[in-house]
Amino acid sequence: MDWQAYWDNKRAADGTSPSQSAHRKRKSWNDYTKCGIYHITIVTHGRKRVFGELNRDPQHPQVILTELGQYVNDQWLQIPEIQAAKGQRVSILGHQVMPDHFHGILRVDAPLPFSMGVIIRGFKGACSNEYRRIYQPNLADLLARPDTQARLEHMSHKQREEYYASIGAEPLFDDNYDDTICYRNGQLANIIRYVQDNPRRAILRAMQPDFFKRIQHITIDGVDFAAYGNLFLLRRPWKEQVFCHRWRMDGEKRDYSTPYEKTDEYQYQRSAWLQAAEDGAVLITPGISKGEQQLVKDCMEQELPLIHLQSEPIGTNWHPEYKRYELCAAGKLLILSPWQLDDQGDVNGVPADTAYSRFHNLNSFADLLCRDSVPAMTIKR
Repeated sequence: MDWQAYWDNKRAADGTSPSQSAHRKRKSWNDYTKCGIYHITIVTHGRKRVFGELNRDPQHPQVILTELGQYVNDQWLQIPEIQAAKGQRVSILGHQVMPDHFHGILRVDAPLPFSMGVIIRGFKGACSNEYRRIYQPNLADLLARPDTQARLEHMSHKQREEYYASIGAEPLFDDNYDDTICYRNGQLANIIRYVQDNPRRAILRAMQPDFFKRIQHITIDGVDFAAYGNLFLLRRPWKEQVFCHRWRMDGEKRDYSTPYEKTDEYQYQRSAWLQAAEDGAVLITPGISKGEQQLVKDCMEQELPLIHLQSEPIGTNWHPEYKRYELCAAGKLLILSPWQLDDQGDVNGVPADTAYSRFHNLNSFADLLCRDSVPAMTIKR
């Protein structure tokens, strides 16, 4: 394995280009002063690998930390003590330092007099100071001066980048960071597992690139599938099923005069699904009804994570069309085709090999994959 090539292309595998920030602006609708649990992800600027290196052993995965990586690790663990000295109550529920990024799970135990982002900025600032001390000692004193800090505080992101470039300094982190808000009890356990499993997944990505191509036989919770794309989407801690009827429902009855995708209810639900995907959820759907097809189209256009269940078999010579192929290569899409779909059983007395039963059976598989527990998965060939 060419590890240099792997790391150089990691952004492409994550679905972002080197010129893009990997993170988004904060959720404007959330009150970050209130109690809550947050999965924080912070990426180094330019994906530079200054925190450590993977040991390349998938059976005993580990990140061998550099001096800076150890400082980042220790600084995160000190957050509760630092905040307690200021009268604030926060807890650390988990973390993982990776070679070029950091995952941390932070719980705000009591309302804050400021935004949770202030804590993250303080953490990033301390780590950045240590980075300059180690890697840019000639600039550390200049950037630590009160007058320099005051100037930087009032600069825009673009102005700060221009200033750093003018003095030959490079920031440690991307300017922004990502936070996924934990809403459900089962979601927290999955997020913790996801964070802790980061080194193993990174090693497997590098050592087994075929995981991102075609798999003819994979068993998921006892069901046999063929797969094409990013299998690691199955390990994401938050998955949401996209299920839409063809027609508006009036109680238990269908209103055959109004397609569901034309209703206000659908537009509201569509917005909620897309927001969830932007916040870190993987959407799962067969994309059969018009409403589901629209969500598949939205995910492809916006490059949001998607698991697409399809009735078409994935044979040895099968390839997705261009757009889905590109999204698979970018790590944003997994296509699953269940074996023997037409033998899954009748639905409401309708034969299994009809469009009606295929629609319902595929949605049953989507429901299976959305369970809070991590699916049991075995790759056979």
